[in-house]
Amino acid sequence: MYEVEMKYRLGDPAAFEKRVFDLFAVRFGEERTEEDLYFQRVSLDFRETGEALRIRRIGEELAVTYKGPRRDPVVKTREEIELPLRFAGEAVPPAARREAWIRLLTRLGYEPFAEIAKTRRSAVFQCGGRRFTLTRDSLPRLGEFTEIETLVGHPREIPAAQADLKAAAARLGLTDSVFASYLTLLLESRGEVFPGSD
Repeated sequence: MYEVEMKYRLGDPAAFEKRVFDLFAVRFGEERTEEDLYFQRVSLDFRETGEALRIRRIGEELAVTYKGPRRDPVVKTREEIELPLRFAGEAVPPAARREAWIRLLTRLGYEPFAEIAKTRRSAVFQCGGRRFTLTRDSLPRLGEFTEIETLVGHPREIPAAQADLKAAAARLGLTDSVFASYLTLLLESRGEVFPGSD
């Protein structure tokens, strides 16, 4: 799958949520906390390739996500592979599962290097015949954001998805776009640079 996404800063989150409801008759869901642990490959610098590998925890659920290099300088477009992390048939607590996967990735030559926690609420809507996921994100030190995203299965679908996404964002009145990922914004706020992922 290919993720086609844009991120925007929000000055007035409540007004934005009202606009979403007025336009598409959808409300954002329950708030959840997402904790992302990012890994760096010892033998290959993801800062140079623009790739990312992370373990995400949302409550009791864990997933590992690989994001490929960006394919567009304006709309964040990249290959995304996301897989749930579960031990079949076992009631293993999320913390123990997470630690097991950290050990596995470390043995394979990856090392954890940054962790981000955010609170997120999501909404799904249709615009121009395409399904979009919209998030409302709050991050300590970084502020309030929204991300609008759609997924496509083949690279030839990307240009149409990008055009549809820009049109949907315009309808929502989104103007303050941010190309950098949350990871990049966090590291920059600490005086570090990592142009890779999300």
